[in-house]
Amino acid sequence: MRSKPAPVADPSALIRRALGLCRMLHNWPPEVLDELTALSRLGRYERHQQVRAADPKRREVLVVASGCVEVGGVDATGSRFVLSMHSAGDIVGLARLLEHTQFVYDYHAHQPTVLVEIPGESFLALLDAHPPLWKDICLLVLARMHELIVVQQRHAFSNIDNRVAELLARLAPTHGQPAPDGQGVVLRISQSDLAAMLSVSRQTINKELRLLEQRGLLQAAYGRLTIVDLAGLLRLADAGARPGP
Repeated sequence: MRSKPAPVADPSALIRRALGLCRMLHNWPPEVLDELTALSRLGRYERHQQVRAADPKRREVLVVASGCVEVGGVDATGSRFVLSMHSAGDIVGLARLLEHTQFVYDYHAHQPTVLVEIPGESFLALLDAHPPLWKDICLLVLARMHELIVVQQRHAFSNIDNRVAELLARLAPTHGQPAPDGQGVVLRISQSDLAAMLSVSRQTINKELRLLEQRGLLQAAYGRLTIVDLAGLLRLADAGARPGP
């Protein structure tokens, strides 16, 4: 007897669920999320695939339903850089709401990823129809501006060990998974990715990870880091910080 094909999930239901789990959107009124669901579509991307490759300048806001999105590009020397990484529950691409703006970065799936793609003009119209929701946009933008200032501050004043510790501590809550034995947090990220995020060589990252491993802060394996002392990483990160705005 031939087995029945697996049922195909309703895209609208997947979109609605992803919007409801988005950290910025989850407190929005249900009827607004329903309206946003009707405006949106799903995009599915394989590992390393560019998002919107056929039209990278398309004005869309992206909500990560599953997987991970990498924001980055290639500099004038041909070196890859990574500005940020975003996992399920994150919203990215708000800057794409700006008109007549040149962007030097794009989006790639860091792993198999499902995105909710919201047309920019429709998103702006929805916000204008519900003005109080602009507050959530402003607060998120301010939080990301603060994070950028902190990163730049550490880049200017901290040693490389402080910067590596800060990056790992920042990635752990959003990108980490509990270790199988319950001891620590697992980050599935390559040394090349870390190097691109800190604008240093992979060899430098390898050296720093070995030193952190010797200090008992983490365990390094191919494509995977297990953070066993997050508090220690945070202390090391803070040791290189100076007061800022």
